Amino acid sequence: MKIHSLFITLSISVVLFLGAHPSWAKDRCEILRYDVIWNGAKAGHGDITMRREANKMSVTVQAVSDGALKAILELWSRVQATFSAKTFQPETYSFHLKSNLLRSEVVDLSFDAKKQTVHVNKRNGDETESHSEKVSGLRDPISAVYLLRSSKDWAKPLSVDIYDGKDKSRLFVYPVGPEIINIKAGSLPAIRMDLRLDRLGRESREIAKGKLWISNDENRIPLLLTSSPIVGSIRFELVQAQM
Repeated sequence: MKIHSLFITLSISVVLFLGAHPSWAKDRCEILRYDVIWNGAKAGHGDITMRREANKMSVTVQAVSDGALKAILELWSRVQATFSAKTFQPETYSFHLKSNLLRSEVVDLSFDAKKQTVHVNKRNGDETESHSEKVSGLRDPISAVYLLRSSKDWAKPLSVDIYDGKDKSRLFVYPVGPEIINIKAGSLPAIRMDLRLDRLGRESREIAKGKLWISNDENRIPLLLTSSPIVGSIRFELVQAQM
């Protein structure tokens, strides 16, 4: 997998378990800030902003390259999604990537729950594409992980099918148990989850694997995400949480 694609995939995966479950029933805003470490050196930073208003939730994930990675590749990305706060049914999903070396890329998805379809608009450099397709059982990456987050049973493995306008994949979550972790935000009690992402198709195959630690309290904030893909080790670490 290319470095920029992996960078965005893991940025989205950090959203898993975002937010305090008891507070989803109220209007609220939450901002989480992370540093990204690639092979031991700082490579970027990003924010995750969640807003809950009335019966709708909106999430924005932004990330930029920094440090060692910026010396090779200047990269900026933003992912935005809206979905039902009650059913987590996706409504819109937008992915935007810009860099100094790669062509800019934009993917916009609009979901129709009644028809079980999604309208896809894509632009990669000067190339454009627009079409509709069936998406029964598929969700965009953001609403998918919030659906997982709403689960009441954390003793069993969980999974959800994801479509980002390009690939169809399945995210698996395997609960491991409580641990104490040391990060920039402090020494904190956490719960560890093992993650696996498989690309779906005629022959399913694993495309990413990682470990996620969430705070061992009612907020369940994602504290640390690590992955070891073919390009090296990547680490997303919580720096600040604004509740």
